[in-house]
Amino acid sequence: MQKRIFLGPAMAAAAMVAVTVGCDKAEQQPAAAEQPAAAEQPAAAEQPAKPASVESEVVSLPPPPKDTDVIASVGDAKLTWAELNKQVDEMIAGYAKVSGNPIPSEQLPQAKQEFRRNQVQAFIVDSVIGQAAKKAGVTVTDAFRAEQTKELEEKQGKKIDELVKTFPLGEAKAKELLEKQWLELALLEAKVFPNVKVTDEEVKAAVEKNAAEIKLVSDEMAGYAKQLAEKTAVFEDLVKANSMVKNPMPIPSAQIPMMFPDKAAQEAIASAKDGEITGVIDVPGAKMIVKVVKRTPAKEADEAGAKAKLEAIRERILKGEDFAQLAKENSDCPSGAKGGDLGEFGKGQMVPEFEKAAFEQKVGEVGPLVKTNFGYHIIKVTKRDDAAGKVTASHILVKTEATPATVTLLPLLKPVPAKLEAATLRESLTEQRKRQAAMDFFDAEKKALGVKSTLFPELAQ
Repeated sequence: MQKRIFLGPAMAAAAMVAVTVGCDKAEQQPAAAEQPAAAEQPAAAEQPAKPASVESEVVSLPPPPKDTDVIASVGDAKLTWAELNKQVDEMIAGYAKVSGNPIPSEQLPQAKQEFRRNQVQAFIVDSVIGQAAKKAGVTVTDAFRAEQTKELEEKQGKKIDELVKTFPLGEAKAKELLEKQWLELALLEAKVFPNVKVTDEEVKAAVEKNAAEIKLVSDEMAGYAKQLAEKTAVFEDLVKANSMVKNPMPIPSAQIPMMFPDKAAQEAIASAKDGEITGVIDVPGAKMIVKVVKRTPAKEADEAGAKAKLEAIRERILKGEDFAQLAKENSDCPSGAKGGDLGEFGKGQMVPEFEKAAFEQKVGEVGPLVKTNFGYHIIKVTKRDDAAGKVTASHILVKTEATPATVTLLPLLKPVPAKLEAATLRESLTEQRKRQAAMDFFDAEKKALGVKSTLFPELAQ
């Protein structure tokens, strides 16, 4: 079975995306159909001074469309303003059902116009396909429908009856959309895809191009390695200009075999000293040259050492040294950069041992050591609001946890195209040709039918 190639948007999904995009644009003005813009006027500074009057402030606005006005037409198919707005109302209700929230009123005009555009586009596509299929005598047969249903169920892992029940606009609408998609595919398979051909010569050329792209990366990386060996280039400059990754990567040493499955690559990294650069090594989907920036040995948990270190820091504070400065120099918490300041917090926001100490400690005191699962802390409470149940405090943390050994690498990395077999390339070329042929067919049918759209004229082009 050929892969599906649908020209038309999946209306429900596209509509939901459209309204999401539209709702992000709350600052935009309502669309013309909801609130038409005033006729363009010269800037205030350019207008001659006029006496203030009611008449001078009146702007003539175009009348809104009537329910019977035709918004879009495709051959003998017509979409009126009333029909379009009915569909838009259904979309808005479906959005509210999916999201659990209605669209805010201030965003509704823009959202409606996004929905309208989506529905006009869907109308044009469905009408072109429907009329082209009728002209060609193509229908969705029971056998085709059963084949497509089976494929859909296998892909989704659910029966079609379960799938349509989850559709926000209802089962009937879901089945209607599936029928339209299947008609499109049946038409393309009957009238377009049989004419798509890929020759053996084209496949051979694609194989050669794929091989050349792979060789190009290998040659490029070999050239970088040569420049580095001859000291005619600086590694960091090559990384900045050519690498897919620009920054050093700290990697746990235990994960090196997983990230670099090639044994030669593992040995090259293991043997390189801090500051040394490897040759070209292979990793899945890429080639790289690596600089070993530094190796950090593993650190075992040291409860006694952490406790002794923090006791000594507390003694220094009690003798008059600055709490904030010692926090900056010694704390293992990110708050150390701010002098240990944790700001204001309430109950339930800190681990129990820390919370108990903070809420019991006197304001201004540097309390005794507190042990948590993070390590040892000393806390200084700077403010307490008992009525609000809030405390403002700073702390210094010395961790007790063990840390694994790491190696920090700076890679000069270039992705390598996968080697593709002739059969895979033939399939890829065929799918590309099908998509182009489908678009060409649709454009030709659209032109022949004389598509028109007053609200969105660009969709008729």
